[in-house]
Amino acid sequence: MSYKFENTVGAQLVGQLREALIEVIDVDNSLLPESYRAAKGFRSLASIEQEYERRQTVNGVSDHQAAKQSKAELIPIYAERASRGEPIFE
Repeated sequence: MSYKFENTVGAQLVGQLREALIEVIDVDNSLLPESYRAAKGFRSLASIEQEYERRQTVNGVSDHQAAKQSKAELIPIYAERASRGEPIFE
């Protein structure tokens, strides 16, 4: 028999506490990227998480994965330019 904290009453209580805490923590707009900012000057941590999850399901790809894909696509282009002696960045 193996012990998993996730399957205990304590884990359920910790999850409920986490949910309650993120509802009351406000994040100032100055700490957020422009695309996450709210008109009232702050957002709750819960609303930021909901927005993040919504964006992840819409794109199907995380921001990090999208950046890696973009870089992988640009490497052959940069290599070709470098081999021809052209400037890589214009």
